[in-house]
Amino acid sequence: MEQRRERRVQVQYPISFEGNQGVGKGKLFNLSLGGCGIESGIHVQIGATVTLRVYVPTHKEPIHIGRAGVTWSAGQDFGVEFADMDSKEKERLQKLIADLQEGKSNIH
Repeated sequence: MEQRRERRVQVQYPISFEGNQGVGKGKLFNLSLGGCGIESGIHVQIGATVTLRVYVPTHKEPIHIGRAGVTWSAGQDFGVEFADMDSKEKERLQKLIADLQEGKSNIH
């Protein structure tokens, strides 16, 4: 079977994160099943671990990612790789990405 990198979708969702460097808010972009990019006014170090809450406008509750590792940082943007996520939250994320790829969940 062909191995491909996970497909990313371009979004702009509010996000909050918390880790040993404190609490912050930002905007999620470049979302995939394995991670995302975050634009924030807070500098986060590579190697830090954070918990995330993604606020999708069409969802009542935020999607919760229990643990994500910071893999890159550039100015006020950083990228994370999802390391630990509840199976129900993972299903919600998979459905969101599938809907976005099919054009079902447009943001206004």
